[in-house]
Amino acid sequence: MAYSYIHFFLFIFLLPFNTSAQNNGTVSVGSTLTANETSRPWLSPSGDFAFGFWKLQEKDQFLLSIWYAKIPDTVVWFNNTLDPVSQGSTVDLDQTGLVLRDPQGRLLWKTDLADDVDHGFMNDTGNFIIKRNDNLNLWESFYFPADTILPMQDLLPGRSVLISRKSETNFTRGRFYLRFLENGNLVLTTKSNPRNEKDDDEYYNSQTSDAANNGLASGIRVVFDERGSMHILRRNNQTADLVKINA
Repeated sequence: MAYSYIHFFLFIFLLPFNTSAQNNGTVSVGSTLTANETSRPWLSPSGDFAFGFWKLQEKDQFLLSIWYAKIPDTVVWFNNTLDPVSQGSTVDLDQTGLVLRDPQGRLLWKTDLADDVDHGFMNDTGNFIIKRNDNLNLWESFYFPADTILPMQDLLPGRSVLISRKSETNFTRGRFYLRFLENGNLVLTTKSNPRNEKDDDEYYNSQTSDAANNGLASGIRVVFDERGSMHILRRNNQTADLVKINA
């Protein structure tokens, strides 16, 4: 079980590589991907990131995910509420967003947005975004992290949770949970069973809550910038460093 812990944090600091531009990253409404070994994913403009069905090793199953297209076995986002899907499953981008179905056409998952989706965009930061016709973001994969945080991705209080996977090839939920709580604290905890309501232990607490002053200095955002530095932004615009780097 220690592997989950190491894997979890090594991936946090993996930075993207620069490659030549390949496409504009835009995904039109009506676009479809099919889970098989020949389906081409939706690429970001640089070609660094891919959105699509990633084949699990030695299994006829696929994971709806985002990965580094130039680096083998580097999944950076997946829907950790879903099981892997069978070959022949599809994901469509329609006017309500992403819709995932099994080979028989049964609904497995959807973003379920209002009927005003204009297009999708696979960003060079690794963020898949669903946009309205006025370019407003309706949904972002960055808001629903799995076991990875990427440069330029922020964590928001009460809604951002990272959960380790059990192993390199097993994408079910592992023991370690990184949560940004409503009170402004970033905490690392463990659960022996994902179904347990309570955590087993707390390994880290950023102590960035400020209940004594009505939350005036509480953390409101975990920022991971393009230089690889992480900090918590407080409500009073001050910061609390998590990772220090040499300029």
